[in-house]
Amino acid sequence: MSYGITPYAVSLPQILKVVGSRSKSRLLELREEFEDELLEDREAVEEANLDDEFDPELPLDDALRHLIMVEELWDYEGSKYGYAVEMICSFYGDFLPNDHWTGIQLTWAETVDDALSDAGISPEVFSIFGHLFERGSPVEIPEFDDYPYIGYVKRSEIPEILALMTDELFAAVNHDDAAKIRTALEQIREWLETCQREKSDLVCFYH
Repeated sequence: MSYGITPYAVSLPQILKVVGSRSKSRLLELREEFEDELLEDREAVEEANLDDEFDPELPLDDALRHLIMVEELWDYEGSKYGYAVEMICSFYGDFLPNDHWTGIQLTWAETVDDALSDAGISPEVFSIFGHLFERGSPVEIPEFDDYPYIGYVKRSEIPEILALMTDELFAAVNHDDAAKIRTALEQIREWLETCQREKSDLVCFYH
């Protein structure tokens, strides 16, 4: 199976206003936008629940409703809420080109992260795993140990990171796959530059 990072330039204050807004119109907009995906998911969940009525799965449509209408969240369905958060970010944000971050495994992300650290960027300031994979959802949802991995960079954090992600730093990358690593890092820099230009935050989902 192929995995990758899906990045969005999105306003986190706007997302946090949508979640918990109790807005039926916003919920309807999302249901209309993702009608096919929600229907396909509900059919799959209903079929699965026929075999396990004591530990039912949560339809993605219900997860969206729980988040927006402030209904009780299912503690063991954090993953479904993660995908619901991605739908909300997709609807209210802008997808960013990710051709250098598709079809990748976690080991490749670790390689890029190590190269970034070796080149001089402290993981406390920015790292692939710490910020884009494992930081967690910007919206409060139940904890889970499954896909999607979620991370984000706040708009206020971007200038410091960009000040460090220079051509000189990329040139200092020393690895057998240095050229490929630089290209991957340059695309992340492009994401951050786009967010800075659009006064947005960066939210990423890995699955």
